Amino acid sequence: MNKLLVSIALFGLIVSANADTGSVSNTDDITAENVFASIGDLVLVRPIGAAATVAGFGAFAVASPFAAMADATEEVYDTLVTNPGEYTFCRDLGDFSK
Repeated sequence: MNKLLVSIALFGLIVSANADTGSVSNTDDITAENVFASIGDLVLVRPIGAAATVAGFGAFAVASPFAAMADATEEVYDTLVTNPGEYTFCRDLGDFSK
């Protein structure tokens, strides 16, 4: 069962990596390192980032009255919610440079 799940994940990563080029035959930039980075990103980093985004929103809900008194609501929201959300949902799969 585990081999089947790994095979499906690898196939999905290979297909999604080539989705933006429009051709499945272009495999110049697909290396074992990229595939393992993408799998680690999909399995570990993205769920942790999603949890950080939700937890950041909860922390923002608690901190927002204090941030409003300091006139820093927008900065606190960006730090606690927007930055983890962008890191989780807006970067390419396996790209840790941002």
